[in-house]
Amino acid sequence: MESRKWWKEAVIYEVYPRSFQDSNGDGIGDIRGVISRLPYIKEFGANAIWLCPCYKSPWSDNGYDVADYYQVAPEFGTNEDLYELIEKAKEYNIKILLDLVMNHTSDEHAWFQEALQNPDSKYRDYYFFEKGIDGQPPNNWRSYFGGSAWEPVPGEDNMFYLHAFSDKMPDLNWDNPAMREDLYTMINWWLDKGIGGFRIDAILNIKKNMVYGTVEPDGDDGLTAIDKYIINQPGIGALLSELKSRTFANYDIMTVAEAGVPDEQVAEFIGPDGYFNMSFDFRAADIDIPETG
Repeated sequence: MESRKWWKEAVIYEVYPRSFQDSNGDGIGDIRGVISRLPYIKEFGANAIWLCPCYKSPWSDNGYDVADYYQVAPEFGTNEDLYELIEKAKEYNIKILLDLVMNHTSDEHAWFQEALQNPDSKYRDYYFFEKGIDGQPPNNWRSYFGGSAWEPVPGEDNMFYLHAFSDKMPDLNWDNPAMREDLYTMINWWLDKGIGGFRIDAILNIKKNMVYGTVEPDGDDGLTAIDKYIINQPGIGALLSELKSRTFANYDIMTVAEAGVPDEQVAEFIGPDGYFNMSFDFRAADIDIPETG
């Protein structure tokens, strides 16, 4: 029988910092506002707070476009405020869960900026930069947000970068071991701060099945939905196993993945030895969304 885990009986309260509690009267919720409400959160029975993205960001996608994984957004306060929240929450037997966004970064992240400014930089291979075909994108993938999933690289002829979501959110190249190492270092840095775990964003998208040229369109725009080529692709299991072994497995934490996992793969993802402890499955919410996205 599997040992009893704290997260199996925890009540988790989601906090979107911007709209939760403003501590300084500037009209924006902040970390100190969350600190001030710890007694209230404890009173109604929560054991953990899932803190939506609070990293430095240009806010093109509600903070899911991370510009610096190591810095709290100045609108929300300072890193010291977050460290204080983590420690004070422990006094109330409340754990802090952070949102972890690893499929993409902001285009304002230092890695991407270096990749743009120096094509010979190692950071060029942290993302997907591909030559176009006769001045057109490498393929006719449609992004989740509509339009081509490829954006021309400023100042370079016939060069494009991949973005499954907004053009301000370039996708990370998980086939690059150096990029993965930098992510693992960041994850362990936060875990060493004493957080209780992560909600993990868009994790099924990290493995790409790259194709070139025009594939059969599924809409009048001549494009085809990108999810057929980047959701739960062959080889993702090896990446997720490595992610777990290098980070999550070494701490007493909770992980919840944003992942609509096929029934036959549930054990792989969230079984006793799964990549994660549990998952959010949003497929029921997609019942009225066409195959084109």
